[in-house]
Amino acid sequence: MRSIAVALTLAFVASSYAVEQSDRELTRSMIGAWRSPRHDYVYLADGTWWMGKPEPNGPEPRVTHGHWWIKDHRLCETVYLQGEGLRDNGCELITKLTKREIVYGGYQMKRIAMSDVDQY
Repeated sequence: MRSIAVALTLAFVASSYAVEQSDRELTRSMIGAWRSPRHDYVYLADGTWWMGKPEPNGPEPRVTHGHWWIKDHRLCETVYLQGEGLRDNGCELITKLTKREIVYGGYQMKRIAMSDVDQY
């Protein structure tokens, strides 16, 4: 019984960690490269995100990309769809954001070095 209480306490502390940070602090912590189970993502300080390495040059970037911001402890994104332009991708509550991990909505990603993006 005690181990259940300890586990629940640790889960609460971990999930409340992001709530204790300001949106500004969360934004600073979000900048960098992240790996999900399926893809790598790069969140840049200019408010853009890229699936894989950023490719801002050329007539049309070949990777999925968009804009991001944090508001009310939620990670909000737009995504660029060819032929449609930017589309609202919604906002998901950030329950944990540390130097090494982010948990938001139903997603979890681990921080990686920029040099490891697209290196599987």
